[in-house]
Amino acid sequence: MSRKNSVAIVTIISAFLFCAMIAAASLSPLSETGGAANQFNSVGMWSAIGMILVLYLIPFLIYMLGVDAMRYVMAVLCGFGLVIHLSSAGFVLMFSLFSDHLLSEVLLVIGVCLAAAAVNVIWFVAAFRSVAEKTSATNLT
Repeated sequence: MSRKNSVAIVTIISAFLFCAMIAAASLSPLSETGGAANQFNSVGMWSAIGMILVLYLIPFLIYMLGVDAMRYVMAVLCGFGLVIHLSSAGFVLMFSLFSDHLLSEVLLVIGVCLAAAAVNVIWFVAAFRSVAEKTSATNLT
């Protein structure tokens, strides 16, 4: 499989998991934490999902159109996503420990955050694997 196809597949999975995190959080007790929290199927939830999809779609389309340098822009965005998912998982864990809510009520959100973080790490491997392989192959010869 080519690098471009690998990056495309992992990017789509990453976008899906980011949207799933928003939906899962809106179904959890987190949706009751304040006025800015998104309720499931609310305009706020759908606008957050739409914004995430736009932020994924624009660089993804440019990359798929053949601008290979967009991979580096996507890498920066992927790094931001990694920080967002890991910090969200930590925040949700702390939320459950220091509130009246049980860990089981937010376990889905934590699981989706950690899965999304893992996919973002896999994205880096998919996007930059061939560069590392070429470098090591050159060093061996």
